[in-house]
Amino acid sequence: MTYFNAFRLAWIAFAVAVYGTDGQAATYRWVDEKGAVHYSDRVPPDQVKHRRSKLDSEAREVAVLDGAKSTEMIEREDRLKQLRLEQERILVEQKDRDLALLKTYHSEEELNLALQGKLNMLDSMIKVTRANQQRQLELLSVQEKRAADLEKKGRAVSKKLSDTIETMRRQVAQYEDKIKRIEAEKTAISESFAKDIARFKVMNEPHGGAALHQTWLESQNVVDKSDTGDIIVSAVACSDKDMCDKAWNQARAYLLEQTHAPLSIDNDKILQTATPRNEREFMIIVTRIARKTGNILFLDMKCRPSSVGEALCGSPGVRRVRAGFKPYVEAGLDSPG
Repeated sequence: MTYFNAFRLAWIAFAVAVYGTDGQAATYRWVDEKGAVHYSDRVPPDQVKHRRSKLDSEAREVAVLDGAKSTEMIEREDRLKQLRLEQERILVEQKDRDLALLKTYHSEEELNLALQGKLNMLDSMIKVTRANQQRQLELLSVQEKRAADLEKKGRAVSKKLSDTIETMRRQVAQYEDKIKRIEAEKTAISESFAKDIARFKVMNEPHGGAALHQTWLESQNVVDKSDTGDIIVSAVACSDKDMCDKAWNQARAYLLEQTHAPLSIDNDKILQTATPRNEREFMIIVTRIARKTGNILFLDMKCRPSSVGEALCGSPGVRRVRAGFKPYVEAGLDSPG
């Protein structure tokens, strides 16, 4: 038995001897803002803000009492609840997309075939548009030659011919714009399918896969509380698209630093670390919540709703992840580039 444990048991034994064991008195343990541990049968008024444990005569924890909440703590708690509700809405949408993906495709090969089919169709559209553009260029060349011949002979080019040439040039430019739009669509479809294929692989992993992932998405968020009852709200606001895109890239970099592994979800609304295998692991999720004047990037942790999960989400390591998110992203926003 360590000196500290011996001291603790001796103090509790003293408290029991003085105040009895009839249930009229209790021993409480709490940690103050300086990290000092206190034991007493009474909690001083200036200490009621701290979370505390109620102990029996054997120093066993029989109950946990939250500290008294200040107005600021209540506001922070309400904000966290609201952000979590909005995050859950985004996660439900992701769940629906996941289920649709699994119902639509049964293998990675089917996804690749579907992608190739879409790309082939767009390539055909480009081919037809390019042919139309070429025909228009040939007609334009004839009309431009007519105008040039007239100018060589010192004759005026009629308004009708000038208008025809101008119209043809616009049509050629419109065909070029259409080809660029189709090429951009090809790129977007390829990127979207790449994400779908990566997501499909994650959900079909041999150890857990979709069922394990959905279990974790649906698990409750354990409230992040230290012994002082403080709650960390990891949220960053951004005002315009460029700023929000930059913040999103910073959020991605932050998660990759925490996990040192590829993200299991990486799209324009959700960033998520790999699905944990047990209740001693946690999941980090960042969601991009839309607002009228911009976005809020909200980081939260998923821990199992159990004593182990609660301890994990309140641990110093997890709290450091929560607390480090906002300054990391904001520092990236302040940097040039």
